[in-house]
Amino acid sequence: MDTTPDYSAYSYQELCDARATLDEALYPERAKQLDELIASHAEHISEESSQVLDKESTFLRKSPVNFHGSAKEFFSIWIVNLLLSIVTLGIYSAWAKVRTNRYLYGNLEIDGHRFSYLAEPLQILKGRIISAILLVGYILAISTSPIVAVVMALAVAILSPWLICKGMQFGMKMTSYRNVRFGFTGRYGEAFLVFLLFPFLTVFTLYLAMPWALKKMDEFILNNTTYGDKAFSTELSGGTYFVAGLAAGVVSIITFIVGISLIGATAVFAGAKESAEQAGSISVMLGVFILYFLVFTLASAIYSGMIRNHMYAQTRLANVATFESNVTVGGFLVLKITNMLALVFSLGLALPWVKTRTLSYLAGHTQVNVLDGIDSVVASNEQIGTATAEEVASAFDLDVSLG
Repeated sequence: MDTTPDYSAYSYQELCDARATLDEALYPERAKQLDELIASHAEHISEESSQVLDKESTFLRKSPVNFHGSAKEFFSIWIVNLLLSIVTLGIYSAWAKVRTNRYLYGNLEIDGHRFSYLAEPLQILKGRIISAILLVGYILAISTSPIVAVVMALAVAILSPWLICKGMQFGMKMTSYRNVRFGFTGRYGEAFLVFLLFPFLTVFTLYLAMPWALKKMDEFILNNTTYGDKAFSTELSGGTYFVAGLAAGVVSIITFIVGISLIGATAVFAGAKESAEQAGSISVMLGVFILYFLVFTLASAIYSGMIRNHMYAQTRLANVATFESNVTVGGFLVLKITNMLALVFSLGLALPWVKTRTLSYLAGHTQVNVLDGIDSVVASNEQIGTATAEEVASAFDLDVSLG
């Protein structure tokens, strides 16, 4: 006799409670059914929220985003983390990550409340050990023969959307605000499309469709992010992504052409003197190196600045908040260039200053419009999972971010 409960009549919160208390090892089919129903309810909530937001939500107040961290405080944490990670051959890096995130998250404030990072070092360490073993195995495997290398590369590619989703689920669940955790409901099928298939298809358009593919990635991340029982939603404009990509590309090409011309002229002038040939060669290498970082910084500042403002303007958290960003391309460019110069001339020791300075700048150009549903958010009881997928994704360079 089938004694499986009828979950179809359960509310979203009841489904979450049932999933949290269910023994997955004993009842795998029930666990699968609950996961599907929770995902279906989350999508339904997101659609309903986006439709009624403007009619039912009342604006309460506009809250700036504040970052209270300082370079001096963060430097003391960073340098200790660095030294202990070196001494322990990387073992302490798990504790270093937790200390870093707890400091940075804990100093980020919105509407009088600060964020929290909830992961424990042992969770991170276990994930890193497993990812290190897998990475070593992968490197050894691909070194045996070209055929094995191709098979392993395909396997990593096929698994990468799953790793990305699981890593984001863990990262979101380890982040809380007002004692309510964030979540991520993205599934493998859609992740496969946006992270693998769409970028691959842009090859046949000579990458002209890449802005559209990047837009789909950002929409996938935002539309699958939750805060408690509330869902984020967004409808991004492909035109904005194309304009941002075009602007970044044109400026980068012009800068590269001008830079190469100046480097070439310098090389010709230096080569005219036989005694300066070696010095001229070094100057050319240094010039190309600087030009590369300058072009990358220009493109990143232009694209990130334009897309960030657009994403914030088009994203909302159902009945809880809308967002604003007023980053300027010029200001963002100055920030990135000075950060790059500080890192180069300090040999990396300015990293804490760069990190806190960047967070302060971005926080200062961000506002949250708080709506009357802020106090109605209910904490979700979904399973937290492990850090393994997040660390494996990082080891195989599969990290993703918005914009």
